[in-house]
Amino acid sequence: MERFLRYSLEKGRKIRAMLMLNGQLQQRTVTVLALTPESAVLSIRANKPPITVPITDIFSCDYARGDHGED
Repeated sequence: MERFLRYSLEKGRKIRAMLMLNGQLQQRTVTVLALTPESAVLSIRANKPPITVPITDIFSCDYARGDHGED
């Protein structure tokens, strides 16, 4: 999972994440703006402010639709 978070942060690419938001498990396409060992700052929508999510609330990550991790 950390590999995908770093991929999004370093390349500026979107990833698909399963995470807990507002007490609900949700699948979202996100871009990682900042990453620490405890949390990640994610952009979920372009017109909304970024949110900070604890790493423990991110359950899995994968490439976004149409992305295969190739440069």
